[in-house]
Amino acid sequence: MVKKNNKKGWIKIVEAFLAVVFLLGILMIILTQYHYSDEEKSLLEENNYEILVGIETNISLRNSAFTASLPSYSNESGFPLNLKTYLDKNMLKNEFCFLYICSLDDVCLLKEEINKDVYSSEILLFSSTSSYSPRKLKVFCYFV
Repeated sequence: MVKKNNKKGWIKIVEAFLAVVFLLGILMIILTQYHYSDEEKSLLEENNYEILVGIETNISLRNSAFTASLPSYSNESGFPLNLKTYLDKNMLKNEFCFLYICSLDDVCLLKEEINKDVYSSEILLFSSTSSYSPRKLKVFCYFV
């Protein structure tokens, strides 16, 4: 009789162990579905930088950044149309970006509340061809 109870105890321990392993497996599957690979993250960060360098090196886009009112946000009316078009054209597939133009003293925070991993890059522009007016350009991007 002692042997029967002993077997029941071991069976319950094995059942409990298998239940825990099963639940942890389901949890791991759920958690890994919502994370992007390091390759995708570095691609997004690289694209953010390329967007900003493109604005910095293109005279027309650079001048538009200097003529924009401060602070400017790409989803607001009055934001330079050529900058908005450039941003839309240079986003990756399944990516959405916001562009901010701020003064150097501003913190330049994202105004939207997004429940995803958001990657940002910034660049400083100091003068246009006609005036010295330092600006900070900051891009915030995330995968849709």
